[in-house]
Amino acid sequence: MVLILLLLLVAVNWAGAVGEARVGCWKQNPPPGRQHFTTIYKQCFEGIKDLAKLDKSYAPIVFSRKPDAGYRVPERWITGTCYIHIDMHSDDDEDFLSFHEIAVEAGVINAACVARPPHLGGTSPVGPKRVMNVTIFGVRHLRGNLLGLDGNDANFPGSLPELTRREVGPGAALERRDLP
Repeated sequence: MVLILLLLLVAVNWAGAVGEARVGCWKQNPPPGRQHFTTIYKQCFEGIKDLAKLDKSYAPIVFSRKPDAGYRVPERWITGTCYIHIDMHSDDDEDFLSFHEIAVEAGVINAACVARPPHLGGTSPVGPKRVMNVTIFGVRHLRGNLLGLDGNDANFPGSLPELTRREVGPGAALERRDLP
């Protein structure tokens, strides 16, 4: 367990230098635009640890939307206010990677887009072909329903945010925008 966490932290630090250039962090839309919920670094970190602990997390498998895939996507993991989502770019895409690789990329997003203000999350391609995205964003729980952007039901893939991306790279300045 400690070894997994240590490897994840080392991988996130290494990937952070290389990976931040491809990570897109969400930015808050000005009102009356769709508003995004913030999320919490520690809650996302717990979800990422769960990804890294999945059975055979280091074993590469085929991810796809196709019925015969080794692991069929889309898939989501929710920890508190943190929503982690993986999906392919299209129905025909497939890629061969491990849950560990997904967890490392989610860690890069968490460090670049959740730990830093405005704490909204982000998205990044993952895998050798870069045809899968890992996405993190904030949600709220209200009377048994999971709410995403503007109170849309986050339980349905169609409600995933069509967010405005803010590219993050080495030395990029991040503006703090406090949410109401």
